Amino acid sequence: MVLVLIAGLRYHVGQDYLGYTFYYEERPYMDESIGMELEYGFTTLVNFLNDLNLEVWSFFMVSAAITYLLLFYSFKNYKHLLYLGVFFFITYGFYFYSFNGVRQAVAMSALAVAVMYAQERKIFHFFGIILLGGLMHKSLFLFFPLYFLIHRIKLPHYFWYIAFVIGLILHFIPLARFIDISFISEILSGSQIDYSGFAESMDSNEVGGLTLGYLVRVAIGFLILSYYNKLIKFNKNYLPYYNLALIGIVLYNAFSHVLVIARLNNYFLFFNIFCLAFIIHYLYFEKQKLIIHSILVFFLILFGYGIYVNENGCSPYQFIDF
Repeated sequence: MVLVLIAGLRYHVGQDYLGYTFYYEERPYMDESIGMELEYGFTTLVNFLNDLNLEVWSFFMVSAAITYLLLFYSFKNYKHLLYLGVFFFITYGFYFYSFNGVRQAVAMSALAVAVMYAQERKIFHFFGIILLGGLMHKSLFLFFPLYFLIHRIKLPHYFWYIAFVIGLILHFIPLARFIDISFISEILSGSQIDYSGFAESMDSNEVGGLTLGYLVRVAIGFLILSYYNKLIKFNKNYLPYYNLALIGIVLYNAFSHVLVIARLNNYFLFFNIFCLAFIIHYLYFEKQKLIIHSILVFFLILFGYGIYVNENGCSPYQFIDF
């Protein structure tokens, strides 16, 4: 409830706050054809709340409630780790991201629930939650095939180490060397995944840099990778979460500076939350209290640093004035 109130009752907090506020407040006066490119679930929610004469805070409140309830539910099979999942959701930065990418945050939590259903072999539940989540952000539809792939991917640890290093190398190579940006833009503009604007704005000759934020995220990725073998042996059910997280880690290493890839990659990086919770749980059984405390303190510092640098427009925070 506290998470929902903070996310819902904010004022001018979040990089996309003004954009969502403008659309919400102007929607009753817009022609019905305006906004047709937006997701049906999003526009329906906005119209419904507007019909109730509620202000924009109601949209942020409802969206936050859906996002966090889906996140909590995705830990149904790991209830004993929910408190760790919430801790890493907040401190890793996804809580702040939900202030910015409101619609995608809903879709990301929906994907986590979908993975849970895939593990339980509930195919109709899987497609149902993907469909519902996609009504808030169309990019989630890309994960429809995941049900048929998630149980087939089992790669040795050395593959992921090699991919990890290759990702670091690609970070310093211009994207134009191996990807046709104009082709990507054409594909996206003709699809339901509306990221063509990001593709068009990309500088194909841009290379990544060694910023503090990048190095910290790479270090976290390596921490997760280093426990891959141990955790899969500890609990084989961790494998789907680990596969998705490692895909995200490799893509982040290589393309964190490419906005269109970075936005889509948030779906994969979201599973770092689960992997970090699994690691802490494993270390508890191994009685590695010093490592546990070090990791937790590190993420608390990371959370504080995110506030300090105004990550995703999260600070200075202020409540709405009723």
